[in-house]
Amino acid sequence: MPEAEYSTTARLPVQVIWDYVREMDNWAPFLRGYQSHEKFNDTESVWVLKSDVGMVTRTVKFRVRIDEWGEPSRVRFTLKGVNEPMEGGGEFRLEPYEDAAAAAVPAPVKLGLFARLMRWLYRLFAGRTERAEGANAGPGAGMSRLGFTLRIKPGGPMGPMVDALMKPLMLPVAEELADRIMAELEKRNAPGPDYS
Repeated sequence: MPEAEYSTTARLPVQVIWDYVREMDNWAPFLRGYQSHEKFNDTESVWVLKSDVGMVTRTVKFRVRIDEWGEPSRVRFTLKGVNEPMEGGGEFRLEPYEDAAAAAVPAPVKLGLFARLMRWLYRLFAGRTERAEGANAGPGAGMSRLGFTLRIKPGGPMGPMVDALMKPLMLPVAEELADRIMAELEKRNAPGPDYS
């Protein structure tokens, strides 16, 4: 099952990030291939994404269910394909990132040559999100970490092929979503010009 985990830091309080992330309308359009989403209530929604996997372009609908609203530190969700045999889930995690001794940094993911090539191509064509100076800095006063995990398992007769094509693209998609959320928050919370 293709899975990606990514975390990034910003000089923002956890509560500011939580207030933004807890409302999917804020960040849903940042997802690569986003077309639309419809909320039925606080935990049920349907998302429409247009995906390019290899040479194949598909529009995929996912039923997304929020399994846990763990304010202010965790949102867990599951997803199930409506028009494609796919399922998966993921989570957002938020935590203060102030103490270097208490902050466990995940080991870097070692990517194979093909995965590195796909990641480079993805960034080349998708672009790279610009972040504020000091973004992804080490622990310090006022720092928070946003982690994002995504798992998707394709099914059906084409499942193994789609799985192989998706694996190298999952990490860049996770990176892009988390970085775009943080870039938007950094922009919204940037200090104004000092005219004194």
